[in-house]
Amino acid sequence: MIIARSAPHPTLSPGGRGHSVFPRPFGERNKVRGELPLSKGFSLIEVIVTLVVLSIAAMGVLSVFTTGMTGSANPLLISEATELAQEKMDEAIALKKASGFNAVVSDPGGAFPAPFAAFSWSRTVDCVTAADLNTSTGAPPCASGYAHVTITVANTTVGNITLDSLITNY
Repeated sequence: MIIARSAPHPTLSPGGRGHSVFPRPFGERNKVRGELPLSKGFSLIEVIVTLVVLSIAAMGVLSVFTTGMTGSANPLLISEATELAQEKMDEAIALKKASGFNAVVSDPGGAFPAPFAAFSWSRTVDCVTAADLNTSTGAPPCASGYAHVTITVANTTVGNITLDSLITNY
């Protein structure tokens, strides 16, 4: 008598331990362990929470860029005002060399010519002593031989730029 052997079950491994050779349909429980298969993808709540966190972070980063963009014109204006102040200080030093120490006096200044018409300037000269170079002893002529010269360049956008120097009668 011949006993017919049946072929192994197609979804079971040759060892017959219940490990699937073929994937199960999504959501079908593992018959041996009672586990659900691993989920694939993200839930809607996870996606929404991620979007909220990323949008808050993006707003913080963009506010830094916005602040940087609005202040980006200021360095150019500050640089121009500083150079204009240096030009007026050079004129004061040239005036001292050409006309003498007592020729350097306060000047209300005014507006610069185009293309710097947005800037204005003034020069203040105070007599000081060698012992205290920051305390004024009056207006020129300076008997002490020391004058504290302050050049101020003003602009409505950047405010005032001040340049100080000491001129001596030597």
